[in-house]
Amino acid sequence: MLNSKNIFLILCFSCSFVFSQAFGHGVGYEVLPSVQLGDKEVALEVTSSQYADPDNPDREITFALFNTESGITIREVTYDIKAKKGNDDLFHEKFATSDGILVMNFLHSDSDKIAIHKENKASFFDALIGANKDVIQVEGSPFNTGGLYKFKITIETAESFSNKLKNPIELDVGLSVPERTFYYIDDPNYGKQELSVVTYYDEIQNFNYEPTTRAITFSMPFEWTFDNVNQTSVVHEELTMPKAFGDLMVSSFSAKINNFDIPDRTITIDGFSEVQRIVHMVLNKNDLLELLDRQEPNANRMDFEIKPSSKDLPLSTITGNGQFRIVLDWKPKEIRSGEKVTFYFDTMDVFLQNRPVSVEYEVSIIHNEKELYKQTGISTASKDEHNVLEFVVPENVSGPITVQFNNLGGNGLARVGLPVIVDRIGVQTTSSNEISIPDWVRNNAKWWSAEQIGDNDFAEGIEFLIKERIIVVPISEQGQDSIAVIPNWVKNTAGWWADGQISDIEFANALQFLIKNGIISV
Repeated sequence: MLNSKNIFLILCFSCSFVFSQAFGHGVGYEVLPSVQLGDKEVALEVTSSQYADPDNPDREITFALFNTESGITIREVTYDIKAKKGNDDLFHEKFATSDGILVMNFLHSDSDKIAIHKENKASFFDALIGANKDVIQVEGSPFNTGGLYKFKITIETAESFSNKLKNPIELDVGLSVPERTFYYIDDPNYGKQELSVVTYYDEIQNFNYEPTTRAITFSMPFEWTFDNVNQTSVVHEELTMPKAFGDLMVSSFSAKINNFDIPDRTITIDGFSEVQRIVHMVLNKNDLLELLDRQEPNANRMDFEIKPSSKDLPLSTITGNGQFRIVLDWKPKEIRSGEKVTFYFDTMDVFLQNRPVSVEYEVSIIHNEKELYKQTGISTASKDEHNVLEFVVPENVSGPITVQFNNLGGNGLARVGLPVIVDRIGVQTTSSNEISIPDWVRNNAKWWSAEQIGDNDFAEGIEFLIKERIIVVPISEQGQDSIAVIPNWVKNTAGWWADGQISDIEFANALQFLIKNGIISV
């Protein structure tokens, strides 16, 4: 922060001022382009208390006008501020600051009405030197969430309250207050999972996870105009997912915005945690400008889709101490109870640019916290050969099993597990890997997804599919009782299938999940 540089210094100048205007869209911290103030250049620094810590409960924003040559804050500044969030006007007030630093604290409130008052928060050191630390408290329900706040700032005085600028400095500032939102999904194979998104631009809407395609989708307001894109330095979305969710532990992801592919380089994976991984999607101004040329007129949102680059990718993760990367693959891809599966794995040194290394290892197969198999050895450093583990799955084992790696290189902290599925919920298919579902079932699915028919009517269509053995669900695995709530993703899947957006196989997977878990009894 630049604010401490002016504690003992007061600069007084007699200047003439010229009109200046500048723009900026920050991501929680930004120094706007400099403008002329008399015979010196000044710039506005804008900072959010959350820009480096989205989980910080404080929502404090600081404005400071400073001399770009000396770094000293300009004193006795009057800020005229109009604040907006989305299409809503929040407030329009003037604030006079003797030290030139304006601190605003956005507070949660149940009231839609914005309330503004001052509160002195001078520290002991501030009191000793006679410095005032007034904080503007702004309360209202719009501040209960983060997102993009827009400020139209007019600087009316500078260096003296009596020195009113003939040509005030006008600045347009867009400041993003990061926000983490949590989402709970019920996956047909891995059960209940918690995902979260930190948005460093604007609020997230319409989050969804589709198990059949493993796609995460969500939306965010965004004004697709040249002026807005030119002011936006970066759009950053951060997805956190548990490492226990094996379907998302793949080695790479692909992504789209508004159905347009975005470059692979915009996606990075941070796996330096034993329990979770973070997928970052970062688009710079050039990326946004390229997307701008493809948008429909008056487009006002970003629709994100991020999913594994392929369903057949190997899994990849980093040990809890951040030293080794494990890459895991297996054959056959569909692991079945009572059958043999061969796992192939590589141990790579993260600090040697993921080069395969020869180290001692322990690897176990875990199911329901019980160790089913254990193997020790020394991994190969060859790029052409893989380490092999052969395992016959017991007849009574199904669902998630974990391939657990421990004591890599003799380090007890070098451990991590990768979960895979035995008897994945799927469908019986023909030799051409295709199934055919009658059109009347498609109509039922469309009506059901639109809530035009009830669950019982739709269940009759499912019963037909089972009786005709178009899909196969073992009777012994069906639930005994129906439950009242059907997951939203199932109706979404039905609607997408009815519209031809997903295949018959993907739709049948969802039906099998309903029956196997007793959500619909047939």
